[in-house]
Amino acid sequence: RDDFERDTVGKPPKNLEKYNHQHNAADFKIEVVKDPTGKSGQVVHTFNYALYIPTVAGRDDWTDWIWEWDWMWSQNGFPGTAFRITGGEYYHISPRNDNMNVGFWYWNGNWNQKGALVRYDFGLNTWNRFQVIAKGKEFTLKIKRRDDATPFAAIKPLLQATDDTLKKGPLSVAGTEQDAWIDNFIVGETEADLTFPVEPTGKLATTWGKLKNQ
Repeated sequence: RDDFERDTVGKPPKNLEKYNHQHNAADFKIEVVKDPTGKSGQVVHTFNYALYIPTVAGRDDWTDWIWEWDWMWSQNGFPGTAFRITGGEYYHISPRNDNMNVGFWYWNGNWNQKGALVRYDFGLNTWNRFQVIAKGKEFTLKIKRRDDATPFAAIKPLLQATDDTLKKGPLSVAGTEQDAWIDNFIVGETEADLTFPVEPTGKLATTWGKLKNQ
């Protein structure tokens, strides 16, 4: 997990690094900044789209996990994630540019949509907390406002998809065409791995642990 409080403002986050991929935009920017909403401390600011993955051992063999992060963007676009990244292929959960729908895709040189789009009002300049669960060929997405104290275990899945093409690989919050911000990035094997004390500001201490490879 990382809340980016130990990083240097104006510099890239030290626990994330670029993954070489054809989708990486030449003008992509990533740096640690102060939260523009003033609601927390340091966060990661991205502009445009590129794959950035955790600098942690064993990431290429990650299979089943629970992943959470806070995410916000300034304008309608196509904010994207990438996970089970394998060579040039990956799975992709992305809100659409109406800022009201989200879907699941498999990229293998073409965008292959899995299932239907589902609706969620993301808002602009609004912090949302995301949870993605990967378990075998099943994938689940849940979203809530960051200040919603309801545990994810009590929230109904927003999106569920099935695909068994990609078996393992690292993951990335990949940005959007406009300004976006990331905070409180956590990956664990179980819900219990994601439960730990937070600081009074709601921030999480930086710790990266190795996920067991299934």
